[in-house]
Amino acid sequence: MKFMKKVRVKLRQWRKHYLDFSPNTYKFIWALLFFILISLSLNLDLIPNQIDLQAGEVSSRDLTAPKTITFIDESSTARLKQQAANTAPRVYEEDSTVDQEIQNKLNSLFASVIKQRQLYLIDKLELSGSEQNSQSAEELMAENRSSFTPEFFRTELTKLSASDRMAIANSVRNEIKFELGRQTILNLIPRPEQDLLDFKNEISLLLENELTNRILPSELDGVKTKLNNSILELDLSNQQKETAAQITDSLIAANMFLNIEETEKRRKEAIADIEPVEKTVRQGEIIVRKGDVVTEQEINILERLGLQKTGIDYYNILGRLIIEFILIVLLGFYFYKYQSRIWHDNSKLLLIELLIFIVILLAKIFTLFQNSLVDYMVPTAIASILLTVLIGSDTALITTLFLSLLLAPIYDLNFSIVLTSILAGLVGIFSVSKVKERGDIIRAGLNVSLALFFLIGGLYLLQDNRELSYLAWTISGGIINGILVAVLANGLLPYLEDLFNMTSSVKLLELSNPSQPVLKRLLVEAPGTYHHSIIVGNLAETAAEDIGANSLLARAAAYYHDIGKLKRPYFFSDNQFGGENPHDKTSPNLSALIIKSHVKDGVEMAREVGLPQEIIAIIQQHHGTNLISYFYQQALQSNRHDDIEKKDFSYDGPEPQSREAAIIMLADITEAAVRSKKFNKNNHDRIEGFVRGLIKDKLIENQLDKSELTLSDLDTIAKSFVKVLTGIYHQRIEYPEHLLKEVKGGN
Repeated sequence: MKFMKKVRVKLRQWRKHYLDFSPNTYKFIWALLFFILISLSLNLDLIPNQIDLQAGEVSSRDLTAPKTITFIDESSTARLKQQAANTAPRVYEEDSTVDQEIQNKLNSLFASVIKQRQLYLIDKLELSGSEQNSQSAEELMAENRSSFTPEFFRTELTKLSASDRMAIANSVRNEIKFELGRQTILNLIPRPEQDLLDFKNEISLLLENELTNRILPSELDGVKTKLNNSILELDLSNQQKETAAQITDSLIAANMFLNIEETEKRRKEAIADIEPVEKTVRQGEIIVRKGDVVTEQEINILERLGLQKTGIDYYNILGRLIIEFILIVLLGFYFYKYQSRIWHDNSKLLLIELLIFIVILLAKIFTLFQNSLVDYMVPTAIASILLTVLIGSDTALITTLFLSLLLAPIYDLNFSIVLTSILAGLVGIFSVSKVKERGDIIRAGLNVSLALFFLIGGLYLLQDNRELSYLAWTISGGIINGILVAVLANGLLPYLEDLFNMTSSVKLLELSNPSQPVLKRLLVEAPGTYHHSIIVGNLAETAAEDIGANSLLARAAAYYHDIGKLKRPYFFSDNQFGGENPHDKTSPNLSALIIKSHVKDGVEMAREVGLPQEIIAIIQQHHGTNLISYFYQQALQSNRHDDIEKKDFSYDGPEPQSREAAIIMLADITEAAVRSKKFNKNNHDRIEGFVRGLIKDKLIENQLDKSELTLSDLDTIAKSFVKVLTGIYHQRIEYPEHLLKEVKGGN
């Protein structure tokens, strides 16, 4: 502890010489440093990951899963969605115009063949040059229709050369609106007109029979094959069958078309119906075996487990920084708005920041093990317990909530970790709300272990995948968490008290132990003052507890409030025991100076032995600015001049600044006055009236104005004092004389 005091003194001196800033500047500097440290803890790996595999490489060792994880198998999910999209029903609608278009094309083909060969033959007629030049072939044929008989054309067609037929075929191809092979048209040109018409009708009948059915684009090849088979069954020559097959293949078309919009809608519905494929990797499961070629899927699993090196995810880092910044701002605003005493005390803010950083750093270290055991070992309750003991439960509560939310990014937003962290902190806060001894902190840690045992069991029952080995690991981690909290909280408490100059309940309990060196000196060198202080402690502790003040602080401060009398114990009536009174040989002014100097001497001695500032303040304030009336009256009687001033016979103060200081002032005066008063102390009403009179005097003298005590508090204090004093000065029964002799050993 002496080492920590030296450290604190050195830091104070160094800050005074080199960093003499305003409190708000310090607040900003510590907040900035806190933000930087937390940011580094959240985003930097303490130990670089050594695994750096690529798909297609051969693994040099077995890689096992350090924990159980469940994730969405994106590749399998994508494959199922693609299958659903491919198998989704396509929506087709009938095109009623297809049948007529096919018939029109068929008719146009044969009409064109007949027309073009007639025109070609007329062009070859040996008519008069003038007439032929002035009239078109159609006009000539119309005027000489009687000359162009079927027999004429049949005869003339047989006379056509190969070049003539090619010319006619080219004209037909240019006139029709669909693709058809030249040879197919050449096969039609020499046939008589009636044969062509009969041939057309047969083809038309075949097409009509097929078009009565629904023909999808995917079915078109099958329909063509069916038409070819039907043509083979006709009583036609091979050339005619081949020609008919060519024509039907060119003309036949699907009469059902795809409704793209409705089909896409069905595809999306089918994809939406696909549930994501979850994959679970068990703790201890071998992901990649030594000597195996690593696949993309295995690389994905290694990345999810945090075993595979990946590039820097700047979006992830930015997200963590945003979350951290918002939480820190909200925490600071809470203290600024609702706990101004914390906001204006930089040492308390620094303590809060330090404890948060310690827990975050421990959590980051635990993540390196990547094991379900250590996942639940994050000792959040350390901060909760220490802040409750050193500052208060309100501060501990909001800090626990902030700290638990800050852990979420470290554990990939794991709800279970956050929930267990909050619960462990709350149990720790409730367990140390009233610390009576150091063992209470140990019991708080055990309470945390018990609470986590049941909470982790409940979370396990909520999971779909339940493995007893996982349950055993996590519950063990929760139990160790509580033990770790108990050990670390107990170990850190005295160091934090000294480093930040704070006083905990445990410290007050230790100071209240009669074996403390100062109290032992008081007992030996000033026994009257010691017993007076013990009674004042009983009075103050009872009254403080009754009004809701800090009873431990009141008792400890009462034990030390008169340690200044150790410098000159024989000048105080407590320690004279009927002997010679040294004040009889001194002037009233000097006596008053000696009496009131015990306050200053007590403050100096308290600082020398390292008593907390709260107790030092009470030592300084426990007499306020009260008048030392006895010596003041003596001075007035013995002095023949009017130069006596009250301030020379009054304590330097200040008046009590806290409820505990005011209680000790009243208890000090009450105990001394009741002990010295000559009246029947067995009379409850007499004691109560006397006590209330003393309290009323101090109220009238304005000694209690700054203590925040209410009139109701003063009434409660009076009742508490009377209850204790009645117990001390209770009436004792008188033993019979023969029984008294037996007790003394007489006959």
